[in-house]
Amino acid sequence: MIDILKDKHTTWVYLELPQINVDALRKRIIAILKDKHGGIGMIPDDEIEALADVLLPGVIKFFSSDEWRAELEAWKKEQELLAQNKIQATENKVS
Repeated sequence: MIDILKDKHTTWVYLELPQINVDALRKRIIAILKDKHGGIGMIPDDEIEALADVLLPGVIKFFSSDEWRAELEAWKKEQELLAQNKIQATENKVS
């Protein structure tokens, strides 16, 4: 939802975004960066946390964007098609 309010000197824009749990997102970014399989190597925890703090605004901006919502919807449709194809393949094997 977007509301635009104007008065003589100011324009206010109110944009309602899905609620993002910033602390949980920050912890998830840190966990990803600490993942040994990520190939980053041994980085001190304080540097990983600082990097997560730098990445966090961009991640929030992306997940609040229409681009991400479109990608998510496309992914959901793709997953539904894959599930339907799997069900049809299983039914064909049984027949």
